[in-house]
Amino acid sequence: VIPVVGGITAGLFSWAVGGSEMLTLASAAGILGGIGWMLTRMIFKVEDITEEVMQAELNERLLQEQRELDELAKKLLTDRDHRTQDYLTLLRSVRGEFEEAASKPGIQFRSAKIREQVSHVFGAAVDQLRHSYKRWELSENLVGSARDKVLQEREQVLDEIEVTIDRLRATVRQFHEMVKSQEKVDLASMREELDATMRIAKRTEERMREIENPSANHESFIRE
Repeated sequence: VIPVVGGITAGLFSWAVGGSEMLTLASAAGILGGIGWMLTRMIFKVEDITEEVMQAELNERLLQEQRELDELAKKLLTDRDHRTQDYLTLLRSVRGEFEEAASKPGIQFRSAKIREQVSHVFGAAVDQLRHSYKRWELSENLVGSARDKVLQEREQVLDEIEVTIDRLRATVRQFHEMVKSQEKVDLASMREELDATMRIAKRTEERMREIENPSANHESFIRE
């Protein structure tokens, strides 16, 4: 800004004295130089600016996400199964480890797609935990074979949650190590791995929706 202001000042002095070639040249140099410098800084700083905006938006989403996860954690305490609590704690830890690595300078902008995929896999795993809680909640109102069937479905969901977490942990660990060692990050292979993990999680989610839709069939077994 200073060169631009100086150029404008020189231009005013030139006009005031009836036109001075030296002041006119100084004015043009100051204005054009200042604008050029600002444009140059803008071009080279655009990635930094983009990262700052992305981080601010992400922080807001993460705060909302943490509030929702805290509510889920309270619910999972009631199913008296340490696995669901452990899985949620582990998921939050993996998510935190990834965010720590992905927020490092120079990485955030390039890892935006990976971040989106990790978020989707994380969300799918959390949804699986919610499904497992719903299965447990339903089982508490059932008896006999109906209860056994629902609990078996819940066990399948818990097994698949473990698989999802293991795959997500492996990918995030690889990403973290690459960033830590400053090696060239192979983002393409990580995206493929996350896509595969997401497909597995989505199949589980679709199956759970199919199971939960005909819930009226289970209601006939509810205790009277």
